[in-house]
Order: sequence, then C-alpha cells, then structure tokens
Amino acid sequence: MKLGVAYYPEHHRAEEWPVDYEKIRAAGIKRIRIAEFAWAAMEPREGEYQWGWLDDSIALAAEFGLEVVLCTPTACPPVWLAERYPDILPVHHSGQTVGFGARQHRSYHSPNYLDHSDRIVRAMAERYGNHPNVVAWQLDNEFGGETKFDYGDCSRQAFHVYLARRYGSIDALNEKWGSMFWSQRYERFDQIPLPAPIQSDVMMWHHPSLELEFANFSSEGTVSYARRQARLLREWIGDRPVTTNAFMFRWGDSVDWSELFSELDVVGMDIYSDKPHEIAFYCDACSGVKNRPFWMMEYGTSSPKLAEEMADIASRGCESFYLFKMKPFPWGQEQGRGQAELLTITGEPSPAYLEVRRYADQSAAVGETAADGDAIPVMQAKKQTQDTVALYYDFTSSWSYRVAVADRRKYADYIVDEVYQALYKSGFDVSVIFRAEQLADHKTVILPLHVIHDAQLEERLADFVKGGGIVIATEDLFRKDEANVFLTEPPAIFSELFGLEGNNFVTDIVKDSGAVMSSVKHDGGGEALLVRRDAVLADWTEVLQKVLKLG
Repeated sequence: MKLGVAYYPEHHRAEEWPVDYEKIRAAGIKRIRIAEFAWAAMEPREGEYQWGWLDDSIALAAEFGLEVVLCTPTACPPVWLAERYPDILPVHHSGQTVGFGARQHRSYHSPNYLDHSDRIVRAMAERYGNHPNVVAWQLDNEFGGETKFDYGDCSRQAFHVYLARRYGSIDALNEKWGSMFWSQRYERFDQIPLPAPIQSDVMMWHHPSLELEFANFSSEGTVSYARRQARLLREWIGDRPVTTNAFMFRWGDSVDWSELFSELDVVGMDIYSDKPHEIAFYCDACSGVKNRPFWMMEYGTSSPKLAEEMADIASRGCESFYLFKMKPFPWGQEQGRGQAELLTITGEPSPAYLEVRRYADQSAAVGETAADGDAIPVMQAKKQTQDTVALYYDFTSSWSYRVAVADRRKYADYIVDEVYQALYKSGFDVSVIFRAEQLADHKTVILPLHVIHDAQLEERLADFVKGGGIVIATEDLFRKDEANVFLTEPPAIFSELFGLEGNNFVTDIVKDSGAVMSSVKHDGGGEALLVRRDAVLADWTEVLQKVLKLG
C-alpha cells in the first residue's frame, strides 16, 4: 500500500516546503495530494492565472522523490466568481442562498458555474497533464458533502428537463405518481415544484414520488458533473488514473457510487471513524463498486492504533492511502480541530507521525513485504472461506426511506451498524455489492431495507435461490415501485421464494408474527428468509448464526 498525505503548499512560504517535504519523505510517505481548495490561488481574478507557486511546489516534490496527486479545485469557487455570476450559488431548502464564505457554494446546473469550472480544469490539464511528477488526478472534493441539493432556479429548470426525459409526457407522470391525490395533477412539467419544505400550521409535506425523483435527479446531476471533469482531463493526461474522494454515508449517501465511479479509474473515498466495523464496511464497499483495489483519499490520523488500522485497510484491498493531513491549520474553519496531524502546530513530529513511520518501516510501499521488526497485526483477519456473503446496498431504497414521512429510517446507519457489524464480529468475509449482476459469485446475499422493486434483481434472486443460493431480506423487500408508490400486487418472488400467498405491503408480516425471521427451504439447497425490518444487532447475529453457522 503506497502512502500519501494531504499537503497545502499555497498555505506556506516557499522556504517551508523543503523542510516539510523532507519530513514527509522521512516518514516513508511517497506521495502528496494537493490543490483541492486552491482555485483562488490559481485564478485570483477572472482569466488571470498564477501558476508559479504550483509549478515550483510540484517540481520541488520531485526533487524529494514525492509524486503528486493533483486535485481540481472546483469545490471552492473564488469570491469574484460568486460576485460576478450569482446564479452559480445553490439555494438551500429553506429558500436561503448558500452564499460565499465556506465551500461547495456551487450549483451543478448553473451554466456560468459549469463554464468556469471547465475553464480551470482545462487550464490545469493543459499545463500539468503530461507533467512527469503528476501521477494521478482527483476530481473536486467530497461530492455530495455540505451541499447535497440545490433548490435554485437553475436546478428547477434542469429538473423539469429531467422529468420530461424520464416520463416522456406529463400524462405519463401523472399516471405513475397518482397525482390526482390532493388535486395535484399537472398540465405541464414546468408547473412541478422542487420539494422544499412546505410552511404551514400543521406539518405538510411533498409528494413522495416528487421527493424520490428529486433525489435521483440530484445524484444524476453530481455524476454528470464528475464525468464532465473527467472527460476534460482525459484530453490531456493520457493513462494517468482519475478518481475522486467520495463521502461517508453517515453524512448522507446522496450520490450513487455505482454511477459516480463508472467512468473513473479507481474508487476513492474519505473515512473519519473510530469504529473498526465502519472502517471495514467502507473498505469492502469501495472494493465492491468496481471489484478491484481502491484508494483511501483521506484518513484521519487521531487514532492511537493508526499503524494497526493502516495494516487492516491494506489487507482489505487499499493500494494507495492518503493521510489527512501533514500540518494543522492555524486559521480558517478547520483551525484547532485537534485531528492529531503528522506535525504539531509548531512543526514537531506528532505521535501520529511516529505511527506512520512505524508502519512504513515495517511494510514495503508496495506489496506489504515485511521489513525488520515485528509485523504489525491486522485488527481482524478475515476468515478464509470458499465464498463471501454479499451485502446489497441500494441507494434508491435509502432515498425512499429518507423522504418517508411516516417511517424515516437512516438506511446507511442500519446497514453499517446493525447488519454489517453482525457480519464483521463473526469474522466472515463480506462483499458489499450495488448491482444485480454482482450476485453471480456468491452463495449468500443479504438485502436489508431494499424497499424499491427492481425487476431484474427479482429475476436474478429467483434464479439464485433455485441454484442453491441463500437470500436473506428484510420484510419490506420490494414494497414500492421506482416512483416510490406502494405496489398493489405482490411480485411473483413472494410466492415463489417466500411461500406467501398474499402480502399486505404496509404491514410487517414477520414482526406481527412475533418472530425474528421466517424461512423457506428449496430444492437444491437454496433458502429464502425474511427478517423483521426492525431487527437489531443481536437479532442479526442470531439469524447469521442459525443460517450461516457463524460465530
């Protein structure tokens, strides 16, 4: 696992760079990740570029044997852009404009923002695309982070175009949504509002189909923007890999990873957690998106067991690992965070620095070949099994639960802290999957809270069980269609696999029976189980022990 660290040359005097670079090299770190927030330093005024500091910092890094991962700076538009083109600013669901003063103050649907974003990305690509010391590129910073949704005019117009493309006609939309309810039938797409909260004396809420479509639209807009940047870069950078640093679901899974990384070369993400099972989940999720090794683009350095955590992450398929960060910020919104950076605020090596050097001294930069000294223990080794348990993560189902007024569930927390943790504590090898075709290489699949029906997945699940596989789903499986509308007829899978003659989709069948799960065994060794959807960690542990003989 190759080591890197976030560094900000624009924050420091040029004479500090060689001192810092030497300390980075001495820690066994081989790469620096730079420039993700430096738009104002690159283009302080419209069309006026200042590259000298970036040229020099990249060249000096090469002298110290440090490769560079260069980031596009588009998460932080400069003040002149917001001042001259106010339509670039997104609007919060409260109706307030997300003004200048923090970050991610940008609308993916503003023509002015897209134009200026293209310009800075293209200028960087032209200048550094073939630079021998720029070995990889990162897009933006934490897509779907602070600003997940935009309720401004540019977004509204784009949403209407999206709906027209998706439904073809307003009549088809009305029919699919059941918009006659509360007399909400539309005559034109441009009559459809964005689902900002409705102010009233008694709580009111928007149509759930509108809510889910806006979630789909918002994810699609982010993905489209990421692809736009990647395609621009590839005109200049050759075969250098392009990634981004996705966000932890704990803070919102508003962007579909399968789509986000479909046109990128490697999956990358940022993790800040002190929970071993949560760290393991995201490693498995990153590996599962493209079925290949991943990059950790930011990892907090505050843990006293940092070296052990790094070894564990390497064992789970990470091939490039970036610490956040080298030096503390004495100013700005992240000043004094106490994140145990590699150096103290006065420049001395921190305990985290010593942990990183310990890891580097005992592990080769590539290949995990043991060096002198005792090997660093992995926090929890995986069991060697013939196959892995597949845990299915469905973004659309997550969004459906998020907007459900009567039953708001934190889908991501449930997946990670209840289901995955039960698997993790058993030591069983887990493959987090996101698409129906990924079922093929597994014997067991778990589908928690998969409320949105997927015809292709239903067909594959039926074949999966008939072929001897085990399906474990919560009782809300396939309750709704893709428009977030409850089905009025159960899919065939319920009678074929689960032995149910009928199914009231608004009722918890297993829970009402007083049991934790129900099971139907099939010829050929296949089995289909329904688990109550409020099952907690202890329940899932019990189910896994009974069905998979774990623990």
